[in-house]
Amino acid sequence: MLEENSHATDYEKSRYNLIYQNASRLLNLVNQVLDFRKAQSGELKLKVTETNILTYSKNIFDSFKEMAYNKKIKLNFISEDDEINGWIDNDKYDKILYNLLSNALKFTNKNGNVDLYIRLKDTVEDILVIEVTDDGIGIPLKSQEKIFKRFYQASNSKANNTGSGIGLSLVKSLVAIHKGNIAVESTQGKGSTFKVELPIDRASYVHKEVFEYAIKNDNLSMLIPEKAAKKIIQNTDLKEKILVIEDNSELRKYLVDYLSDYYKVYDAENGEEGLKICRQIKPIVCVTDVMMPIMDGLEFCRQLKNDEFISHIPVVMLTALSENMDKVKGYDTGADAYLVKPFEPLLLKTVIENMIKSRLELKQKFSGEVESKVSMLTHSPIDEEFMEKVTNLINDNLSEVDLSTEFLCDKLGVSSSKLYRKIKELTDLAPNEFIRTIRLKKSAELLKSKKYNVSEVTNLVGFNDPLYFSRCFKKQFGFPPSKLIN
Repeated sequence: MLEENSHATDYEKSRYNLIYQNASRLLNLVNQVLDFRKAQSGELKLKVTETNILTYSKNIFDSFKEMAYNKKIKLNFISEDDEINGWIDNDKYDKILYNLLSNALKFTNKNGNVDLYIRLKDTVEDILVIEVTDDGIGIPLKSQEKIFKRFYQASNSKANNTGSGIGLSLVKSLVAIHKGNIAVESTQGKGSTFKVELPIDRASYVHKEVFEYAIKNDNLSMLIPEKAAKKIIQNTDLKEKILVIEDNSELRKYLVDYLSDYYKVYDAENGEEGLKICRQIKPIVCVTDVMMPIMDGLEFCRQLKNDEFISHIPVVMLTALSENMDKVKGYDTGADAYLVKPFEPLLLKTVIENMIKSRLELKQKFSGEVESKVSMLTHSPIDEEFMEKVTNLINDNLSEVDLSTEFLCDKLGVSSSKLYRKIKELTDLAPNEFIRTIRLKKSAELLKSKKYNVSEVTNLVGFNDPLYFSRCFKKQFGFPPSKLIN
């Protein structure tokens, strides 16, 4: 192979690599055309096998890490389940996921996000739900009905890429063959979510569609269900992300260098640039100067705290002014802390550490204490309004056993991955865990009123088994529900 020529120059190696990439792309396109023709003619047959779906999906997801790294796109793998095992056609599933992830990365810009969210359907546990969400260019409304048609390209996609128009049409065919369905939600300029639902129980497939045994070797071991060693959740870096916004290049570089020993640090030279980066990377803390050109720190903070997707992020303001009125202005815009220049870098590090620690402690307090309200976790009016909507929806439907993440998404008009991200960022709980926590807090309130016994409260808050309810209650609060009525 040309690439293995040890005497080749770096330039020649780069050319060989380009030839290899283009040949691989051509082969992939040819295979897609062949699969598409087979699907249309009914020659593409289904063969499902029992599979560790989370592990298998993660392997496909991981194959995109280099592409995402090169495009400076953040890939997030999300699941609320410890494990998902079921019956899927691995070849077709691979092609469905591959095309959706490839598309999302293709139409997402530098520093953007692509989420793969995998879960079981809330009301039907033998249905697998896959959501691929990006914050890319989006799809024009007039194109959304046509994007699954053969050779169709959305009008705004042509400027970004010269796709064949086969990928999504093939995906729709493969999903249909797999007895599932696919839908898209998109807003131009804000991104898209492709949602696939597939049946994963053996009973959904006739005998000739089932391949009973999988050969276990290094390549196929992920097909064999086995206990997941740990919960799969959003992929994380070892270091938390910090954003430093400072127009003085020397000070900015100094702060970045100092904080890089403890955090993964991004930087910007004004509020406008900082806001754009903040929306893309969602850091754990923003550190911003007040006086900057184009957009100052006060306006940056005001816009951040009014943006529902980043409003939870704490802001530390830096200023050369020590006037009290300047601090008041900062706090009025939602700033969480204030440091006056000059300051010791160690002080800034300590402020950041304490901020992260105190928020974590509040989340633990909310989950573990009966009377703690969700308002203690909201740090901006927009967060307060959002969580009030969520908790009201849950409280208004407490007795419904089927109260679910899907129900919340439908009522709030947001995708599962966006709801997951927002609730997780504010509470450190997945949406289904948050629903259970609100149920249990309400149960404690009802028990303390002394008007109901444990069995009655079990039904009132949507549990159908008093024993299971009591176990959940004790695990949440550290004592049995009977303690509140004795």
